[in-house]
Amino acid sequence: MSTWALGLFLLALVLALWGVWRAWRKVWLLGVFVAWGLLNALLAQQGFYAVTDGLPPRPMFLLAPMVAGILLLVLLRPGRVLLARGDLVALTWLHVLRVPVELVLYHGWQQGLVPHMLTFEGANFDILSGLSAPLVAWHLLRSPVLPRRLLLIWNVVCLVLLVNVVARAVLSFPSPMQVLNLDEPMRLVQHLPYIWLPAVIVPAVLLAHVAALVRLGSTR
Repeated sequence: MSTWALGLFLLALVLALWGVWRAWRKVWLLGVFVAWGLLNALLAQQGFYAVTDGLPPRPMFLLAPMVAGILLLVLLRPGRVLLARGDLVALTWLHVLRVPVELVLYHGWQQGLVPHMLTFEGANFDILSGLSAPLVAWHLLRSPVLPRRLLLIWNVVCLVLLVNVVARAVLSFPSPMQVLNLDEPMRLVQHLPYIWLPAVIVPAVLLAHVAALVRLGSTR
């Protein structure tokens, strides 16, 4: 991968961690993301994600714990209280990181490390979330009473776009689960630093959407 692509990726990673911090200013929450990222960096360095026939499939270990943690926050009342206290503007700005991520994925495809399906030329429209995020955040700054329904719709649509690309990526990752892009697997995220895309960036984006929806849902 080119130096510029590495720079863009690290920028997206910093934006993810900064967004989580800016939304809640909770050291422990930021610490969870950092610790999980470091653990997966160690595993990637040891070749854990290079094993393609392991059970349970390695992509599940990457995503399942953080997704389960976010769902737990939604299910438990203290968790919902925490989510509802997230700063809505910060949660919206966080999604800007999806633009550099999409550029990195496109470059990864050019390098033979990412399926074409997972680029904005394929079936990945996630870049639209990143491009629209500044407009939504700008309107929020200008008018805190931006129609709640509009924010709900934007977050739901962008969440669907996220789920679409993540599901396709998991099913394209070399593992017993792989059923997509068998001739063009998703190899980029098997190694550092790109392992932090599913381990840190995707959970941060998911958390931002879930928190925004919880907050909007609690505002009647």
